Amino acid sequence: MNGMAAYEGGRVPRVIVGGTGSDSVADLVGERNVSAAVLIVDQSAVANGYVDGIAAALHGSLGGPGTVARYVVPATEPDASSVDAAAELVRSTPGALVIGVGGGSALDTAKQAAVVATAAMGVEHYALGANPLPGHRLMIAIPTTAGTGAEVTRTCIVTDRVGRKVWTWGDELLPDLVVLDPTSTVTMPIHVTAATGLDAFVHALEAVSGRRSTALVTASALHALRLVVDHLPIAVAEPDSLEARQAMQEAALLAGLAIDGGGTGVAHSIGHALGTLAHVPHGVAVAIGLAAALDWNVAGAPEAYATAAAALGRPVGELPDLLGELVAAVGLSNAIRRLPELELEPDEIAASMIAEENLPMYRNNCRVADDHERHRLAERTIAVWNDLRAARP
Repeated sequence: MNGMAAYEGGRVPRVIVGGTGSDSVADLVGERNVSAAVLIVDQSAVANGYVDGIAAALHGSLGGPGTVARYVVPATEPDASSVDAAAELVRSTPGALVIGVGGGSALDTAKQAAVVATAAMGVEHYALGANPLPGHRLMIAIPTTAGTGAEVTRTCIVTDRVGRKVWTWGDELLPDLVVLDPTSTVTMPIHVTAATGLDAFVHALEAVSGRRSTALVTASALHALRLVVDHLPIAVAEPDSLEARQAMQEAALLAGLAIDGGGTGVAHSIGHALGTLAHVPHGVAVAIGLAAALDWNVAGAPEAYATAAAALGRPVGELPDLLGELVAAVGLSNAIRRLPELELEPDEIAASMIAEENLPMYRNNCRVADDHERHRLAERTIAVWNDLRAARP
């Protein structure tokens, strides 16, 4: 915690909770007199028809001929090629409103494409803060999963052309409007509901326990933790529960605000290593990272978890047990069994944990590991993966 040190909170976009995506899009278009739009969407939001509803609302509310273009992101985490392709579509659609619809990958692609399109360079020109972001374009974010919090963060992930999972950062990446429409999430597969929901839990716990945590971070993180524990098992067991779905969208957004101010920790450095080395989806990867590291974190820095434990009604020493209960309740093992075997050595994971792009997360952890501890955490990561993969359905 920063204590008496000065700190700054980030800007929060306008947020509509519980409204429909189509109505909210139509309202903003009417307010801003927009005449063109680019939808940057993921395949699941197209397949379930949700994007068609957004497009129909746009056609009914845009002025003039009403150009509506569409870019469907690949079914992977964002990479430089897809971000640059989406940005080129935005450039070729003058004055377009950019609307991201989908999970974290679609939103990160949309946010980066909107910003990159304001200049000539591709997204890699701005990765890891190498150059300032060029500008901002009118954006709407409509998450159809509940976990990443990408709709309110100033950080985006992108895989560069040599395969590193890197990031861009800046106020320019914040949307102008966020719409939390719980109906957009009800067709999420159960394994995606589980993994993305655990992602929100990891975000909140790492933000509140990290070295950059503040009172503002703590406020949003603690409520996000409570919402996940109370509602994620229901969202998995009862996918049509709009109450649980909305609560999880709120949790994801609050956890996103928490990491935007407080950052993440060693679970994310492990998770990003798994993403870079084995293309493990982000929610699964960071949940494994937290399961591998939480015992060690709590043992060495119990005071960092005091507020989280109090909010969740458990002693600090029982937080690893609570995480295990949550992982079991939502069936993370089912998500892991859908993925290939993890053919990695501990040395590979340990090295990637402190790569340039992952070092800020590693150093923000409540307890910074030495080389021996880092290798032990890498070994533990593989053991946790294998144990969950072998668990009975």
